[in-house]
Amino acid sequence: MHTYTSVITSLFSRPSSLARAQGWDMFAHMRYVAHPKPDVLLYTLMIRACASPINTRYPSEPEKALDLWTEMTQDQKIIPTVGSYNAIILACARSGTKTYVNEALRLARQMLDSHRDAHGFPAFRPDRKTFCALLEGAKRIGDLGRARWILAEMVRGRGVDSKEEDTGKDGQVEIDEEVMMHMFHTYAAYRPPFQRAATKLLEEKPALQQQQQQQQKQQQPCSQPTIPTTAVEADDAPSFAHIPPQSRSEVIREVKVLLQRIIEDRNSTNSTSTPTLSLPFSDRKFKNVDITTRLIASYLSIFYKHASLETSRDLFWKIFEEHGVVRSLRVYVEGLERCANTRRGTDRAVALKFADELWIKWRETEQALKTHDAKPSDPRLIERAHVAMIRVLAV
Repeated sequence: MHTYTSVITSLFSRPSSLARAQGWDMFAHMRYVAHPKPDVLLYTLMIRACASPINTRYPSEPEKALDLWTEMTQDQKIIPTVGSYNAIILACARSGTKTYVNEALRLARQMLDSHRDAHGFPAFRPDRKTFCALLEGAKRIGDLGRARWILAEMVRGRGVDSKEEDTGKDGQVEIDEEVMMHMFHTYAAYRPPFQRAATKLLEEKPALQQQQQQQQKQQQPCSQPTIPTTAVEADDAPSFAHIPPQSRSEVIREVKVLLQRIIEDRNSTNSTSTPTLSLPFSDRKFKNVDITTRLIASYLSIFYKHASLETSRDLFWKIFEEHGVVRSLRVYVEGLERCANTRRGTDRAVALKFADELWIKWRETEQALKTHDAKPSDPRLIERAHVAMIRVLAV
């Protein structure tokens, strides 16, 4: 069985649909001629294959993964491991449907509640991969409330065993660049409930009705202090409310706070000074988050969705230089696709100018990679760039 597992692992590690099909054929052949009852490691490998399609454009296969899970846990009576739970949670979360995302959350609760000892501690402690799998599901359905709750649990350390002897590095759930990338993607997929275009304005009252109300106010005794008629502006101080953001401006404000906290925690790793942001995140939980290209790209995707194109353009040409991060080809493609999706008349001139700037930088970066890197560029990425530029010119 170890030989079959090694061969199937090698086949699944290749980015080829033919190798993926041969891996499943090898699994069926093994059960037919040699080992009808696979072990927990092989079951986990096959469930993980259901969670990882050959291309990110395709969803996972939660039905097949749940069939294997039921066969392993109920039919074969095999006790799962943390890796098995992570695989089945990831397979359900990556499906992109709300039903299977809820199933992933149910499996995570089952992971915590089952096999507890006499002190109430679970036998299967969720690790970073467990939380990342749950965040995968939250970002695919735009469930920002659940993603914020998961992040809060990771900050508090609720997902790990709270025994006193587990105070070392293994007893903490590390928040890294992948976790925050999933969080930023969730903010980008989130739809705030407040829509300014759908807001109905009250009509002005007639002059006679206003005069009657003024007379009634003058007749009433002034027993209470008068309230100034000037509107109180919203406080721009950093905040992290318990409820998700209710408008696009609140979304932008909250992600700015998160990025600023990441920068402060990284800069104050060797310092004893307290962070300037008064957030419910203590002990520098974001100190291990690396500022990478894909993290900045996920941060930019929030502005593509919730901010104006002019604001996104200014941030695009500024944020990479501020953090010393190199732009990749995918970053330029995502910017071109944002310009191609512009439909409002006020942003069309900005979209055309921004797309021309991106196209020049895209061609320069592509030529530089061809010169210095022997590995060719992804053909699908090149296709996406040309399709986006054609759409910009058409709009």
